[in-house]
Amino acid sequence: MGKTMVRHLWNAISGVFVLLLSLWMSGPGIAETETPTYRWYFLLLFVLWVIGFSLQFKKRMRIVGIVITLIPVIYFLFLFLRVLFL
Repeated sequence: MGKTMVRHLWNAISGVFVLLLSLWMSGPGIAETETPTYRWYFLLLFVLWVIGFSLQFKKRMRIVGIVITLIPVIYFLFLFLRVLFL
């Protein structure tokens, strides 16, 4: 019961984190020019998170799904901390 609650909480928090940062990085909100450039490849990280999330429903693939959901979270966390401390 406790493990599933932690996993569901982790999925909710990390999903919102990856979705918001993927949308922010793909949109023109961070561009320094007047022309809006949309970088849709940042949304591939959210797609990767969704694939990992869907793999967590199969009992045999649960660990692989958790590792796959960690990849975009660690990437965005690394970028955030790098910008924060520079």
